[in-house]
Order: sequence, then structure tokens, then C-alpha cells
Amino acid sequence: MNKSNQNTIARIAVKTARFSFVLRSLVFLLLLFVSVGVHAQDEVRIPLIDQSHADRFSRIIVQDFQGRMKPVHTLSSEILRKLSRQTSLYGMSPTQVLIGMMIFPEEWQKTPLIRLGRNPKIKELVGVPEGLASYDDFFGEDGKFKLTEELRKAHATEKQYRGTLEKELIKLDERINIANMVFSQRMLRLFPAEGDPNQTWHSTYEVSKGVTAPTTFAQKFYPVYHEVVKQAVSSGDWSTANAVIEDLRKHQIENGGDLIPSSNKIKAEILLNKSDVFNRLMKFYALLGIAVLILFFLKVFKPGKSYKRAQTIMIGLAVIGFLFHTAGLGLRWYVSGRAPWSNGYESMIYIAFTTMLAGVLIARKALGSLAAALILSSTILMVAGLSNYDPEITPLVPVLKSYWLTIHVSMEAGSYGFLLLGAIIGLINLILMILMNEKNKTRVLHNIRKLSAISEMSIIGGLVMVSIGTYLGGVWANESWGRYWGWDPKETWALVTVLVYAFIIHMRFIPGVRGLFAYNFSTLFGFATVIMTYLGVNYYLSGLHSYASGDPAPIPSSVYITALVFGAISLLAFIRFRKFAK
Repeated sequence: MNKSNQNTIARIAVKTARFSFVLRSLVFLLLLFVSVGVHAQDEVRIPLIDQSHADRFSRIIVQDFQGRMKPVHTLSSEILRKLSRQTSLYGMSPTQVLIGMMIFPEEWQKTPLIRLGRNPKIKELVGVPEGLASYDDFFGEDGKFKLTEELRKAHATEKQYRGTLEKELIKLDERINIANMVFSQRMLRLFPAEGDPNQTWHSTYEVSKGVTAPTTFAQKFYPVYHEVVKQAVSSGDWSTANAVIEDLRKHQIENGGDLIPSSNKIKAEILLNKSDVFNRLMKFYALLGIAVLILFFLKVFKPGKSYKRAQTIMIGLAVIGFLFHTAGLGLRWYVSGRAPWSNGYESMIYIAFTTMLAGVLIARKALGSLAAALILSSTILMVAGLSNYDPEITPLVPVLKSYWLTIHVSMEAGSYGFLLLGAIIGLINLILMILMNEKNKTRVLHNIRKLSAISEMSIIGGLVMVSIGTYLGGVWANESWGRYWGWDPKETWALVTVLVYAFIIHMRFIPGVRGLFAYNFSTLFGFATVIMTYLGVNYYLSGLHSYASGDPAPIPSSVYITALVFGAISLLAFIRFRKFAK
């Protein structure tokens, strides 16, 4: 055997040994994961509600505390998300968890289901080091609530001076109260009230306490349902429990009148909940955006190969994702009965929609713009899914009950997607300037010019929309408040945004500030005016438009870090561009 063959055999042996080691490691980790999962399941012993029965119960109508009529499926999903920030728990659907908490409160009070938060002080007070805490964990052996003193201090502190601990304590107390309301049957308002001019429905708890003049059915429902569900869990026969739910459905139809949503609307809302379309699109956009960005850089720096087929496939996938995004917004519009951009969560998913609209419209002209749109939309949807934005469909405040909501807000919020796309294209161009050298400067400069032209198209579209939206907002203000313009903070910053972007568009006519670097730098940092208009006014300034917030909040450290990073990128881009693109 010659030396070459010996070396080959040695390399194969080394690779085989490495593969064997990796395989053994993966098997070990898999067994460890399974054992931990089995152990966790063994620790939690809860009576299991039949899934088909839970599906029947989820179609029952319930009235929330804001008066909105919706299926139990929606309410149970909202409750579980607020309690544990999860869409399922221990392999159970939200409705299974809700029924279990109502029928078997003693077992569920011992079950970890309430998210503690990140603050170590709270974990120390409760005595739970990590993960979820049970309802009983918040009470000592003497039955006293463990957080009473800390909550008293938190509520006594003025809002603008509350720190992370105080805010998390108040949110945790809200989650504990929600769990308590479910355990005591105060959460589900299932029974129409006879002769009530306010058309307020009542819960089992209110019926039992004599808050309303109950029907015979309402009085008997919970004791009967409680008993038949317990029997069904033991016997496995859910026919009687299903019949009780059917009786409840008929009772609601007979006594609920016009408040009962149509069966099509109920099905549409359950479909919207189950599809979780915006959360899934967030992941889809992120993966596709990274792939498109890689393809874009390959086209710039490895131009010899043909990427036409890959580009066509990726554009097609982006269009499919955009169509699902459109369908999700349309479904939410149909379910809520109004334009889906009236609160923080809805405006975020709408801005993600307009960002993708801009990206899809100009995808064939510049692949980099599509990559920017996909990554941006994914980021916006991710932010919308954070705890700061509640996806719950809520009734409109009185001033928003106008057809101007559809017109004015759609133009204002829609413009943000186009302006944001221009800002990110500016960032990509600055990065391309940093990557310029003697060999690739001609090719890179060509792509920078092409992307800058696309950015200008996007920003012109955004400027037209925000200008029209601001003008129409004055018309709406005259109808609502009796004046066209009052220098309200939101109005003022909308005007600042219009003026800043009008200046950016006209920079090419001004000697000394014209040029590719100046334009892309301005589009990146000019978006700060949009951020101030959209978020800053609500959180740091008080006015007629600050519906959601108005409480002073500390500026996140990420804002300063982002500004420093963008500043460093801009400085490097200026130096490199000045050197290679004379």
C-alpha cells in the first residue's frame, strides 16, 4: 500500500470517528431531551379534557368586559397568552386549559401556568427559580399573598418613576387576577340578560350571586356541566357533555338576539386564531429575506453565474407570502367589522403589509429592495408579537368611529412602510460603500445607483401618502374637534416628517449636499422623524392623539446603541466612498 492510499484511509478513519462522535452526541442529547420532557409531563398530572369537546365549547359565544361578542376560542387564546405567553400548555389547546381550570380548579391551582417575568427579585419573593409558577405558589402556608407589600409599594410609586420591578409586579398581579377570575367562573359571560337595555351578558359567578335575574337555564348550567364533565373524564364518554354545550348554544341563539355573530363570522375568527398567520409570516419573511439578501450579494460580488431561476423562485415566494398577509388583514377586517389599523398591534401588521407591498412592486427592478422589504416586514411583525402590543381585537374609542379612520390612518400608516424601505435601502447602500475596492468599485457603484433610484421611488410614494394623510387628518380634526390645525404633537411631527422628506427628495438640486452618499445617509437618519411621529408622541408627549400611552418611559439603551452603530457605518462608508468613487 502506497503512502497516498494510507493517507486517504487515515482521513476516512478520522472523518468516520468524528461522524460517530457527533452521532453519539446527538443521540445523547435527544434521549436527554425526551427524558426531561417525560419527566415534566409526569410532574404535571391534570385531568385531560377531550379535544373534540373543547372544539365544540370553543364555538360558544362569550361577551368580554369591553362588550365585544366573540367565540370562546378567542377568549381562551387571549387568556393563555396573557397567563403564560404560550399558545398551548402541556400539549393542551387554550380551550382545554380553560375548561380544566373551571372544572378542576384545585388541580390547576397547583399546576405551573403563570409567567413570572425576568426580574430575579420576583422569583425570589415567589420562591420559584425559573419557568412558570402555579397559582398556589403566590400564597404562603398561612394563606397570605406573598407580593402584598411589594405591590403596595409599586402602586404607590408614580407611573413616571416606576422601574422594571414595579412594572413587572403590576403586570404579574394582573395575570394572577385573570387566573383567579377563571377559577371562580367570573371570566365567561355566557348568559344573555333578559330586559337589559345595555345588553350585558352575565357569568356563572354573577348568576350565582344574584347580580341579575337569571333564567332557569343559567342557574342550572354550571352545576350540571361541572358534573357531566367530571363523569366524562372518568368514563371517556363525552356525549352528555357535548349535549349540554349544544343546549347552551341554543339558549344563546334564542335569547341573544342581534348580538350573536353570524356562523360565518365565528368560523372566520376561529380560522384567524388557528392560522396565526402574522406570526408564521414573520418566520417565513425572515428566512426568505436572508436567502434573498445572500443572493443579492452573490449577484454583486460573483456576477459570472446565472441567478435568474433562483431570483424568479424567490420573488414568487415573496408574492405568495404577501398574498397570505393580505388575506390575514382582510380576515381581521371582516371579523372586527372595521379597518384593521386602529391600535398599536394592527398598525404594526399594516406597516409590515405596506413594506412588503413596496418590496413586491419593485422586486424585479432591484433584488436588494426585496431583501430589505422581507427582513423589515419580519422585524416589524416580530415587534408586533411582543408583549407591548396586544393582538386582541378591541372596540374603537368614540373619536375613531368614523369613515376617516379608513382613509386618514391608512394613508399615514401606509406611508411608513415606503419610507422605512427607503431607509433600509440607504443602509444597504452604505454597507456596499464600505465593501468597495479597486476591483469591484464599478460594479458596486452601479448597484448603489440602481438601489438609490429604487429608494427615491419608494420615498416619493411615501411622501405623497404622508402628505395626503396629514391634509385629510386636518379635515377629520375639523369634524371631530372643530379646528383644522392645533399644533398637537402628532400633527406637528407629521408636518416635520413631510418637510424632512421633501428636503431629502430635493437634495439633488442643492450643491454641496447632492450625491449618493448624502442621499443614502439622509434617508437612513431621516426615518427618525417617522419613529418620533409614530412612537415618540405616544410615549413621551401628551396630546389628543396619545390614545395608547402618554406615560413617560425611559429611552431604551438600544436606541443609543443603534444610533452609534449607524453613525459608525456612515463614517466608514463616507471614507471608503470618497476614496474609491471619485
